[in-house]
Amino acid sequence: MKRALTVGLVVLFAALSAAIDIVDDLGRLVTINEPPERVVVASPAITKYLEVLDLSSRIVGVTDWDPFALSNEVEKIGNLVPLNLEKIVSLSPDLVMISGGFQEAEVEKLENIGVNTYVMNPNSFEDIYRNLVVVGNIFGVPERGKTSADDFREEVLAIAKDSHKLSQDEKPRVIYIMIAGEVSDIWTCGTGSFVNQAIAFAGGANVAAPYSGNNGWFPVSPEFVLNSQPEIILVPYYYEGGQEEAVNMIVSYKPFEELPAVKNDRVYPLYDGLTAYANPNFVNLVKTLKEFFF
Repeated sequence: MKRALTVGLVVLFAALSAAIDIVDDLGRLVTINEPPERVVVASPAITKYLEVLDLSSRIVGVTDWDPFALSNEVEKIGNLVPLNLEKIVSLSPDLVMISGGFQEAEVEKLENIGVNTYVMNPNSFEDIYRNLVVVGNIFGVPERGKTSADDFREEVLAIAKDSHKLSQDEKPRVIYIMIAGEVSDIWTCGTGSFVNQAIAFAGGANVAAPYSGNNGWFPVSPEFVLNSQPEIILVPYYYEGGQEEAVNMIVSYKPFEELPAVKNDRVYPLYDGLTAYANPNFVNLVKTLKEFFF
């Protein structure tokens, strides 16, 4: 927890100035001269942090894929990649916030046109805690950031401590199945994924936990699922009303008909919005899983 306590940043307060220097998740030293009043959030993974910290009014632009735009009047900037630089500049942002991974190439483009950019790439419970504190510092509300982070951690750990009392035999065998086209094309999560952490905190035993991949995600075969004999299958759905379709893709797949999860009607639809991004919604993910498991 040393990383969390130090918050993974270097803050150098200049004399008679509110400027800070802060290290982002790409290891870049980013100077924030003043708390940003106009921010473009170029990744839906980040928006929830600002909402939780009551900083939504400072958001002047989001991508076309950000749910924030559904309930707020805000400019849309287009796709996550490539970023529409002209649109971003037209919004006169003090700061652009983007994710790592496939968005990393956009950083240099933004730097080349003089747009101050901060990269956040959370992928764990610890990262979420740390980034709540970091965002609070960036926007000049450090106490709010620390309080929100502490509340988040306490709420999650209260559930995790309760789950820790369970014996291994009491923990249901769980697998998260994300289907990429056909049921035979399966992706799941193991060590290194925040979804794996959520399963553990909620009291489940992820059958894929011994394995890992990029950010904890990797492909598996139907045989892997059959050999694992999961008692609970989690399957994502992407729109309201899509729950039944998501579950049916699993239960109607003949090779899976004898799996304990299928036989006992324990295939559960899980909203993709809870598992797509490592953000403060992690609390709701853990609570939802706890309800499924017990």
